[in-house]
Amino acid sequence: MKKIRYYLWRVLGFDYQMLLDKTDYVLIKNDKFTQRGLRTYDNGALVWRWSNAPLILGKYCSIANDVRFIVDEGYHNSSKVTNFPLIDNLFKNEKILPNGRLKKEVLEEIKQKKGITIGNDVWIGMSAIIMPGVIIGNGVTIGANAVVTKDIPDYSIAVGCPSKIIKIKHSEEVINKLNKIAWWDWDLEIIQSRIDDFNLSAESFANKYYIK
Repeated sequence: MKKIRYYLWRVLGFDYQMLLDKTDYVLIKNDKFTQRGLRTYDNGALVWRWSNAPLILGKYCSIANDVRFIVDEGYHNSSKVTNFPLIDNLFKNEKILPNGRLKKEVLEEIKQKKGITIGNDVWIGMSAIIMPGVIIGNGVTIGANAVVTKDIPDYSIAVGCPSKIIKIKHSEEVINKLNKIAWWDWDLEIIQSRIDDFNLSAESFANKYYIK
């Protein structure tokens, strides 16, 4: 490790381990507050967090490289006067504030946008950023480099910065049927046995498996 650090320092001009020690992000696979659904995978997504706010990922989601989940606001909205996170920053090493209150209790009272919830069968493109408090529905596609600041309803396509919905994939009737079918809850053997049906149109698939 020392040799690698020395090499990076010589070639790149910085101490790589020092850089790692100063970051506030973690690979999603190493984030202990992330709940990952069955078969959901990522190719190097990152979670940025300053609290234990949950990141919930549904089943069968596809998350591309360099997707970033920012799960809380880092107390930047804790004051009506300034954007700066005064309490969290100026009293970083203190447990008690000058007014005698526990810093932890004061921070817990601050209303932040916290947590992210991703539905099932969601595809998030490369380098997209998902902001805190966002809920993304089932079957959604998020374009590469999109910045998602608001909730995205089921089976939508959202792109841009800030992201905008450019298309709803199916009719309301088909979306309702797909959500009730919830194929992502099927046993793996059932999905495998019906794999050819996933090449049908969404309407045909919905009509075949929807039960009133």
